[in-house]
Amino acid sequence: MADETLSRIRKLRSFLVKNKLDSMLVTDLKNVFYYSGYKGTSAYLIIGLDFLYLITDFRYITQAKMQCPHYEIIDVKNADLKAMTANLKHTGFENLSISYASFAKFSKIFNKLACVGGAIYNFRAKKSAAEIKNIKKAVDIADKAFEHIIKFAKPGMTEIDAANEIDFFMKRNGASGNSFDTICASGARGALPHGTPTSKKLEYGDLVVLDYGCVYNGYCSDITRTFAVGEISAEAKRVYDTVLTAQKTAEDMLKSGEMCCNAHFTAENIINKDYEGTFGHALGHGVGLDIHEQPTLSPKNKTILKPGNIVTVEPGIYIPNFCGVRIEDMVCIKKNGVEILTKAEKDLKHIG
Repeated sequence: MADETLSRIRKLRSFLVKNKLDSMLVTDLKNVFYYSGYKGTSAYLIIGLDFLYLITDFRYITQAKMQCPHYEIIDVKNADLKAMTANLKHTGFENLSISYASFAKFSKIFNKLACVGGAIYNFRAKKSAAEIKNIKKAVDIADKAFEHIIKFAKPGMTEIDAANEIDFFMKRNGASGNSFDTICASGARGALPHGTPTSKKLEYGDLVVLDYGCVYNGYCSDITRTFAVGEISAEAKRVYDTVLTAQKTAEDMLKSGEMCCNAHFTAENIINKDYEGTFGHALGHGVGLDIHEQPTLSPKNKTILKPGNIVTVEPGIYIPNFCGVRIEDMVCIKKNGVEILTKAEKDLKHIG
């Protein structure tokens, strides 16, 4: 991890030189971790061409010294930040993670702040072998959670009970937490793409959408599976089969060099043949330290996919007052295709 951290810092310093900057202010805690290994909840970095500062408070000084051997650890209470930064002329900052109040505060410390947009987030889009290993472990825990819930769930169980069981299972099996709040939406509620679990019971004839993920060593997973409670109608099965076809077809065409938007249109065209207007969100998004990262598989994104990108492929059909279906895998982009990281079965499962 130490060697990888130094490699990331070297790449960032090259970016600074190219853009005529002499330092970078890093405030997003995920980016702080990315460049230092720090796992606390309060800190920021100043990365210069010949120095590395991590500024935090008393609670994290000892922890930071243990986790960040390449950095000078500075207690914000005792530091004269204005003096420390007096020789810095142009400092980059991340506009995606800084509030106006924070910007105003830092503007009084630094001589000149220059927005670098989403540059760091773009650097994070290509995952290293170590990052992929952590993501695969997070995916494996989520896969096993689906295998568990299919055996555990039964008619009459509430959506909240099902979601809680998934959460408990993942934590019992090595996850440090959820990568987002678990979604469980059954029957007509499945038409809510982000349906929060309720006290509604799983009923015979329902399709149940489960969307969840966990965090392992800082890295996220994201999986969606839809299962049936007992027998379902022929139309509900047709909806499911359409989504599955769209999902598999989109995965089959993904590879390095492909434009992100093309995968979205591939899935959307299949769905629109019989269910036009029922798929209203992007096909997928990057996943890593954050649950939503670059690149996105959206209809507006013409970014070219590269080896090491990890994205979700999650088409869905949402029919109000009837049902919803979404199926989602995480995939790693390769030169001539993808490695499907999610292993949980996608053939429709029935409980009860």
